[in-house]
Amino acid sequence: MEINMPWDAITGLASIVGVVGGLVSVTFLILEIRRNAQAIEGATVQSLMTFEQAVFALLIENAGVFLAGGEDRDGLSPEDRLKFDKLVQAYMSLYYSAFKQFRQGLIDDDVWTAYHNAIKDKMRKPGFSASWQEVQDSYPAPFRAALTAT
Repeated sequence: MEINMPWDAITGLASIVGVVGGLVSVTFLILEIRRNAQAIEGATVQSLMTFEQAVFALLIENAGVFLAGGEDRDGLSPEDRLKFDKLVQAYMSLYYSAFKQFRQGLIDDDVWTAYHNAIKDKMRKPGFSASWQEVQDSYPAPFRAALTAT
């Protein structure tokens, strides 16, 4: 007894099953990559917020120096001027971190815009701006350019 197998039909059906399986795998992979990207962005924002809290705690602890130096840096004592300049550098390091993470696509436009607006506000203070002018060359040119962009 001879059995005739419809090999063409079986081959066609196997190909269809293979394509469907491949599509399911690719869809799953895309969803996992998206979820992973969202998790990385969330962790990045959380890390940035932790850094921000540390900088803000430092500013609060030295509020008198920070406020006075922002208005009249030259009127500070040498010790307070050193404190003020280091506070400005800590503040700028926070914003540089946000800038780097934005450029790497780890935080979205809204988060960067909030940071950018906050730093522009600080730059209006004459003492802050003067302190920044003294250290700005230690930061990369793209960051310095981003600070002057409106």
